[in-house]
Amino acid sequence: MNKFEKYFGKLKKKKASDIKVVVLCVIAATTFWVLNALNKDNYLTVVNYPISFEYNKEEYMAVEKLPSNIKIEITGNGWDLFRKYFNVNVPPFSIELPNPDKQKYLLSSAYRRSLSEILEPTNLSAILTDTLKFNIDKIVTEEFKIRLDTSQLTLAPHFQFADSIYIEPILVQVKGPESKINVLKDSLYISIEEDGLKQSYDQLMPLELSEELTPFISLDPKSVHVKFDLVEFIEGNKRIPVEQKNFPNNVSIDGEIKSILLNYRVDERRVSDLQEIELVGIIDYYQRNKDDSTVQIEIPDLPDYIESIAFEPNTFKLNYE
Repeated sequence: MNKFEKYFGKLKKKKASDIKVVVLCVIAATTFWVLNALNKDNYLTVVNYPISFEYNKEEYMAVEKLPSNIKIEITGNGWDLFRKYFNVNVPPFSIELPNPDKQKYLLSSAYRRSLSEILEPTNLSAILTDTLKFNIDKIVTEEFKIRLDTSQLTLAPHFQFADSIYIEPILVQVKGPESKINVLKDSLYISIEEDGLKQSYDQLMPLELSEELTPFISLDPKSVHVKFDLVEFIEGNKRIPVEQKNFPNNVSIDGEIKSILLNYRVDERRVSDLQEIELVGIIDYYQRNKDDSTVQIEIPDLPDYIESIAFEPNTFKLNYE
């Protein structure tokens, strides 16, 4: 049994050795055939030839991805075609654009001759990419005003801005391609995402652009100082006297109204001012509602630090004799 196994072991080794010889022969023959074939002329093939656009990148910027190659049909020696097909040491074809913002495309007839020259010793048979499309804009620099978008900012109940919002600097230089700059219109908006804010705000905020604009536009400076104060309007009430105005002798109101209760909210900084002024409610006959013979009370020249006023009672029924 052992002799039988040794015999088959030797047979397997010999078979493996024969297979290696056959494989090497095939590789050698294939290599010889390929090398011999590549030495021949008059081959025809289609290649994606690399291109590059040359323009003043200090004054212009591409706002869309530029074409990186063109499809051409060429003839020539096998070695030359092989090198161009696989882009082996092939310099890109340079296309000069002196005023790239004035055109959006280039026909193949405009660069066919110069392309033929760079392809030598191969010959250009046809340009299959008939039109090269590109979008390049002139770079401009403009000043934009910074504004605060308060739509994302929620103040706590009864709180308001004490005065104007301070932003420094208020103007920012924006640099980029003209078409992208125009998207911004005339202002840059910053937002504060706060819910129930009740304290004064004093922060250095980064200026941010949308993902679509960030690759194209630069800002100087890149952040601004935002500051504002908040004030709380405190609820309160006060009984004030009432005066009747422009009433004819034959018209009166129900009951003897000498005073009413005024409910209000007052700027917390002006509470003492409210205590010192004399407020009077006016019931003006000329302001009556003729449809239902009622009249409402008003307070003329109410200070701006008082708001959300309500009267008890508010409406009075008129009696005609």
